[in-house]
Amino acid sequence: MPRYFFNFSDGRRWFTDDSGQEFGGLAAARRHAVSQVRDLKAAMCDPGIQDLSGWTMRVVDGEGRAVFEIGFDLKPDRVDG
Repeated sequence: MPRYFFNFSDGRRWFTDDSGQEFGGLAAARRHAVSQVRDLKAAMCDPGIQDLSGWTMRVVDGEGRAVFEIGFDLKPDRVDG
């Protein structure tokens, strides 16, 4: 089963997922990424964090290749096939 890593950025720094998770395919990994972005947005309801436009989640496969990115506005950006 493929392993995917869910890294995210605030536009200045990257926060890496060192353990990743196994999913049956890219569609399942994408659903998980959307769920994680929603959870992170909910956790950052601090009034000091108003602008999330620079925040993104980049999902990479087990070989370190970026497979897609999702902005915290939940608009997907395709990175690679």
